[in-house]
Amino acid sequence: MKNLLIGFIIGIFIVFSILFISAFYFEKIAIISINGEISPYSSMFSETTTPSEISSLIKIAEEDPMIKAVIFEIDSPGGSVVASREMAAAIKRMKKPTICWLGDIAASGAYWVASACDKIVADPLTLTGSIGVTASYLEFSKLFEKYGVTYERIVSGEGKDIGTPFRNLTKEERAKIEYIVNETFLYFLTDIAKNRNLTKEQIEKISSGDVFLAKDAVDLGLIDYLGTIEDAKELAKNMTKSIKPEFVSLKKGRLSLLDLLG
Repeated sequence: MKNLLIGFIIGIFIVFSILFISAFYFEKIAIISINGEISPYSSMFSETTTPSEISSLIKIAEEDPMIKAVIFEIDSPGGSVVASREMAAAIKRMKKPTICWLGDIAASGAYWVASACDKIVADPLTLTGSIGVTASYLEFSKLFEKYGVTYERIVSGEGKDIGTPFRNLTKEERAKIEYIVNETFLYFLTDIAKNRNLTKEQIEKISSGDVFLAKDAVDLGLIDYLGTIEDAKELAKNMTKSIKPEFVSLKKGRLSLLDLLG
């Protein structure tokens, strides 16, 4: 009986020892890449990242108890407003620490996504910012006049062909487009200011839509630290108090040509 009790105690000790060692030496930090255009849909012709791809990888990271934090490695010029907003919202909902590292470029919608992370690290020469919204189109009416081409307008409603390149905008149409651009920009800017806890002065400086080098963006509150991806990894280790974590890349799925044809 005594030997059985001693064996039981030793067994419990071994189990707790394994759990203790696992807690410090088998931890993982995930790396998720956001490259190319941020788009609602994936493309076989150009590099894109979609909200559904990132949400799937976030789900994997959140459900894996060994993954203690996630580093988002961003190299993107931005893209769709709604897709960028959706991606940023998915990151903000995460319960685990999030660190973002910015590569060559993380501008416009890509910076919106980055702003949702707890901390942002960037190379000093990373291009970032470009916080703004555009709406533009080519207009050929003068060219048509030169060659005797006319645009016969048949529409179901007055606003149906707004923005067509075959005629000038009316005053009311221009006002409508400007309203949409300004309202979208206000939402964009407000969310970034909230994510980054920016001052009124900082908000005024970034609202111009300018692009900044990361070394200058630090003072504007857009970046926390300057450094390499290795510095971002070190920051993640410190935030999770991990001694020697394994860094694992979570890859987004790619459709094959047969998948697309199917």
